[in-house]
This record gives sequence, structure tokens and C-alpha cells, in this order.
Amino acid sequence: MSYQRSKAPLSLMEQLIMVFVFAFAAAICLQAFVYSDNLSKTGTTKETAAMRASEVIEVCKAYHGDLKAAADRLKGTLIPTTDDTGDSVERIYEEDGLRVLIDAMETITIDGEAMSQSAKVYVYEITDDGESNADPIYETETMWQLSEQTAG
Repeated sequence: MSYQRSKAPLSLMEQLIMVFVFAFAAAICLQAFVYSDNLSKTGTTKETAAMRASEVIEVCKAYHGDLKAAADRLKGTLIPTTDDTGDSVERIYEEDGLRVLIDAMETITIDGEAMSQSAKVYVYEITDDGESNADPIYETETMWQLSEQTAG
């Protein structure tokens, strides 16, 4: 009598290997989707930061460097400085979790008359505990002309 082996174990091993291959592929796809989602959220946050920085810059330009009036218009905070670099304006956008800080840096004078002022703009992300991160997520420089009232 001849002995015939069953082919069922081979079929089970093949199915088990296929399950492992598909599980591995699913894990890789899941990582790709999570990475893509994080990248999308980061891009959206940076785009919003650029938009909010632009909004603050335009208000400061509209008030020709009168940072007190600009802070009032923005419902922000004027942060006076003791040195001659210039004041700062801070505007917190709670709905976006962003803090925009504009630091007046240098006043440009021509023939002793103040003509324009440059500033650095930083946008920080606010963490869950209400503090802003140490590194800005967006930064740029800007410049505006000073009005006669602001310059003098």
C-alpha cells in the first residue's frame, strides 16, 4: 500500500505567507498615509502662518509705523522696548493656534529725517499649554514708510 501525503499543509502555509505579506503591505501603506497627513497639516499651518503674518504687516504699513495704532487695530499688544531698536507688536490668533510678533528693527534716515522702518516678523505655533514654541514656523522681513507724525 502506498502512502499519500495530504497537500493541505502546503495550502495553509501559502495562505499564512500571503496574510503576512498583506499585513506588511498594509503597515507600510498606513505609515505612508500618516506621513502624508502630517505633511498636509504642516503645510496648512505654514500657509495660515504666512497669511496671518501678511495681515499684520499690511496693518502696520497702513498705519505708517504707528505701532500703537496698529496694535489697537489688530487687537494685539504693543510691547515697548527700552533700547532704540523699536517697539514690537504681538497678535495672538487663538483660532489658528498662532502668535505673530513683529519687531521693529531699524529706522532709515535721509538727511536726518526718518523715512522708513524695517521689521522682522515671526510666527510661532502655540502649544496645548498656551506657550509658544521656541522656533518660529514662519519668518520674514518687511519695511514701511513712516508718516510725518510717526517720524517726527
